Amino acid sequence: MSIEQALDKLRIHSEENIGEGTAESEIVKLETAFGIKLPDEFRIYLKEIGYAEIHGDEIYSIYEVPDETACNGLHWMNKDNELLKEGLIEFFSSDIDGTFYIHQNSGKVFLNGNEDIFAESFSEFVGKLIDD
Repeated sequence: MSIEQALDKLRIHSEENIGEGTAESEIVKLETAFGIKLPDEFRIYLKEIGYAEIHGDEIYSIYEVPDETACNGLHWMNKDNELLKEGLIEFFSSDIDGTFYIHQNSGKVFLNGNEDIFAESFSEFVGKLIDD
């Protein structure tokens, strides 16, 4: 599945709770704060949509950098993330599946840590969660 197809799935699935995209400057501010580079597909998601839900759970957004209030913002959720040292960015969590991380270099999605690869890309992650 391409990133365009994944974004279309998100728009349909999350139609009542969909964002309008995130400014490039906000994405760069987050990357600079953590000293990371977000994977291409996840950057495209942030730029084009920026906020979506899968089965009622939010794909983390950029609210403020730094986030001052507890929220599902990418900054807040990663400020104490020990796996960030390994390039794993926490970006989604659900009570059913657990916590998902995306690797800054490979774009692979891991579930509950750094050993269990859930998907080869953000697009595949979206497809698996929405289609399952």
